[in-house]
Amino acid sequence: MAMQKIKWRQSLVAVIFCTFISAAMAAESVPTTERGGKYPAYPTANYGKDPTQAALIKKGEYLVKAGDCIACHTDGPDGKPFAGGLPIKTPFGTIFSTNITPDKETGIGNWTDKQFIDALRHGKTPDGSYYFPVFPYIYFNKLSDQDALAIKAYLHAIPAVQQQNKPLDMPIPFRWRFGQIAWRLLFFKDEPFQPDPRQSAEWNRGKYLVTGLGHCGMCHSPLNFLGAEKKEYYLTGGFVDGFYAPNISSTNLANTPVQDVVNVFLKDKLIGGGDVQGPMLEVNHDSLVHLDRADLDAIVVYLKTVKSKTPPKPKSATQVSLKVGEKVYNQYCQGCHTTGAGGAPKMGDVNAWAPIIKLGLNQLYTNAIAGIGGMPPKGTCASCSTAEIQSAVQYIVSKSQGAAGAVSAAAAPVTVDPTSIAKGKQIYDKICSACHNNGLLGAPKIRDKAAWAPLIDEGMPQLFQRAIGGYHNHPPKGACNECSDADVIAAVKYMVQESKSDGDYQLW
Repeated sequence: MAMQKIKWRQSLVAVIFCTFISAAMAAESVPTTERGGKYPAYPTANYGKDPTQAALIKKGEYLVKAGDCIACHTDGPDGKPFAGGLPIKTPFGTIFSTNITPDKETGIGNWTDKQFIDALRHGKTPDGSYYFPVFPYIYFNKLSDQDALAIKAYLHAIPAVQQQNKPLDMPIPFRWRFGQIAWRLLFFKDEPFQPDPRQSAEWNRGKYLVTGLGHCGMCHSPLNFLGAEKKEYYLTGGFVDGFYAPNISSTNLANTPVQDVVNVFLKDKLIGGGDVQGPMLEVNHDSLVHLDRADLDAIVVYLKTVKSKTPPKPKSATQVSLKVGEKVYNQYCQGCHTTGAGGAPKMGDVNAWAPIIKLGLNQLYTNAIAGIGGMPPKGTCASCSTAEIQSAVQYIVSKSQGAAGAVSAAAAPVTVDPTSIAKGKQIYDKICSACHNNGLLGAPKIRDKAAWAPLIDEGMPQLFQRAIGGYHNHPPKGACNECSDADVIAAVKYMVQESKSDGDYQLW
């Protein structure tokens, strides 16, 4: 049945993608360039002498910061603010962000109010063609015309930068913008924000920010195989550039104090401990720290009420055991703890685990459940029971202790059998070959060394994490619901081994 579903999806995707251009580009709205903790600086605006116009410009400046527009429309920390040029990679090539400074030749200096509103709220270029959904117009559609024009006023008050927009680096037919018509028919609705009279003004303000300028669902919601939000799982978690964007619906936040969530924004501290990392750190710096406390509170008040279905998972265990722990580890933990992705200590590495084990099991349970460092709460398995997390901790510890360990008499190095090349070939033939044999959905063809070289350069841990968690239009675990993390890792190793230019990846 699983294979039948996959084949059905592939047939539909082939028709839509090859004829119209993939909506999966929407999955890469966050820039992929590494910023190394450095961020571009906001330019000084010219507010003028007219108090009314100055107030409008300041309002627009606030809204631009709420939308984190600088992140995508600036080419890295040393780029010229809002002058565009940031490469945004998609499975079909590279799109470059545009110049939105008031330069009349290369920016938006000659745009009319209608052209600006059409671009921001409807995803239409001044010549009437369509933007690709890497530009989050499906969220900005919630904005009022008044707020859109305030944004325009601010962008016209910053220094003009003459910098030509870069052309699309995409082959035909993917560069044809008219192909967006199909995706828009499926997933875009012109639905400006309407307040809910049954809710408070604070709640409505929070929803306006979260569903509009904040475009939180772009990262924090799982995507379907066409790259659009799975509405039934709204804000229940997703993956961005290899980082987990956690569940921020009421499932996780209903009983969390507002201040604890605000601390995530203002202090870069995860709920329960640990530091914010990855794209969210940039969002905090560029956007959330600039918002009024009332707006931050409103965002949290709204999030605490979002009720969505929890993505399905096997029935939870209620008893702690190494057998349960092994199952949870294979399903959820191997992506990081077998490879070291995100700085996770590898299972079986006695030296790495020795100081951690000294903290004691109770502290390890707390760390695993609440999240610590780069590890999200419950290691991305938000629906795992406490017993399952504790079982996984015990299993990892049992395989990672030295001779003096209390749970295991000796360290047990991770076996390569579950992720062997032979096992990987089996998984590849059954699941992955449907796309990677012929490049369907932009998947790099197996044995295409040129296509695989830049991917391999990013590192095996990154490849493992993306294959397991999902990336661009690659669904989590390649849509193989019965596959474990080990199965996916094995398949990736097989593909890399078959597609490398040099080196040996069998023992990863």
